[in-house]
Amino acid sequence: MNHTRRSLRHSLAHELRARIQRGEWEPGQRLPSEPELARQETVSRSSMRAAITVLEEEGYVRRMRGSGTYVTHRPAPPNDLARNIGVSSLITSTGARPGTVEERAAAVPAPEAVAEALDVAAGEPVSTLRRVRTADGERVVDVTDWCRTDHLSPEELAAIGTGSIYAALAARGLAVDHGLAELAPRNADGELARRLGVPSGTLVLTLDQVDRTSDGVAVLVSREHYVADAFTFTLLRRGPGDER
Repeated sequence: MNHTRRSLRHSLAHELRARIQRGEWEPGQRLPSEPELARQETVSRSSMRAAITVLEEEGYVRRMRGSGTYVTHRPAPPNDLARNIGVSSLITSTGARPGTVEERAAAVPAPEAVAEALDVAAGEPVSTLRRVRTADGERVVDVTDWCRTDHLSPEELAAIGTGSIYAALAARGLAVDHGLAELAPRNADGELARRLGVPSGTLVLTLDQVDRTSDGVAVLVSREHYVADAFTFTLLRRGPGDER
């Protein structure tokens, strides 16, 4: 059932993307409302909302609270490091089907750095979800997420499956507005190498991130280990303009 929903979401996103590329909606123009678009495509509003989220992650549109959804002047480059998107969306953007193996959710004592980020006492129980994400069955990312138990319980994290923690937080009124990430290369060994199915010493890209709501509340701490040759990331660098 989840795969069916993903297929519909991306099919609708493909249709909307094509309409934008044909010039049906110009840059800066507001799209019809979600209910209107849903009626045009004879789908549910939730399916259309999910499709628009895909386009927003790709940089084709921008949602403005209380105003609507607008076509951007320039879509973001693929896998842009400046865009905060979930691992499932990243995998899907490569044309692969996302999956999950070795999934475990639990309440654990908060590590010092996690406790500081989430503003809880060190050692206080926090909800954690560790899973290996796959692309067409191939292990590509090892992900550990931590959040406060009053935001999402371990049972709620366990129910996410291949879904998005961002969506689960948004459903609780804790939509992520921005995140601050640090990236560093490292060599996978021991348990990490086993989980990713790579030889010990294989290069991985480690991303540590804290996600916050629009009012600055930290709601998610993540550590993601990416197999280095599984993805290509881009970064848009602006300027220097007329600098001499």
